[in-house]
This record gives sequence, structure tokens and C-alpha cells, in this order.
Amino acid sequence: MMKRFSCAGAFGTKTGSGLPSQEVLERNDASTKVVRLREAGYRYEAQLRQLERQFDAKARELSAEFLSAVDELNGEE
Repeated sequence: MMKRFSCAGAFGTKTGSGLPSQEVLERNDASTKVVRLREAGYRYEAQLRQLERQFDAKARELSAEFLSAVDELNGEE
């Protein structure tokens, strides 16, 4: 006959079978979610910065074209 033991004392980290308790699994799952959310946030911020750079480059290009057209029109008068 196997003697069963419980490590649920002050820590509550293991069940009598030696497996992590549901509380520990839930904490690990929550920690994983936090890490994944943080990573998703970093990806979002990086992509947003890239889009902002692309937008700024296109805006400079359009502005230069506009100013060139204005200069050309002013030169004709």
C-alpha cells in the first residue's frame, strides 16, 4: 500500500499526487497571458512606428511635389 502525502501546507503548490495544484496552473496561465499581451503590445508599437515613418516619408514626398508645382506656376507668371 502506497502512503499518500499532501504538500498543500503553507505553499499549496502540489497535490498529493505530486502534480501542480490548480491554483499554480492558473497563476502560470495568467503569467503566460501577461507575457503574450506584452509581446503583442511590443509588436503593435513597432508596426505603428513603421507606419508612421512610411506616412512621414510619403507626406514629405507629396509636399515636395506640391512645392515644385507651386514654384513652377509662380515662375510662369
